[in-house]
Amino acid sequence: MVNITDKQKEILKPHIEELDELIKLDDVQILLDKIDDVIVYNMGEDDEPDELGIRLQRIYDQIYNQN
Repeated sequence: MVNITDKQKEILKPHIEELDELIKLDDVQILLDKIDDVIVYNMGEDDEPDELGIRLQRIYDQIYNQN
């Protein structure tokens, strides 16, 4: 199983419907790719992540380091 905290799950859940299934797959790269998709989707007009994208990037980095 992917190492992820309850707080991280709470933040990601509204943006990734299949979060629980992705965690159970036990493949951190698949989960990170999905988070990255959400980050890219939340780019501002200047092609920089918006506030949500920045928050999700931090979670992405945390999950990467935890696994």
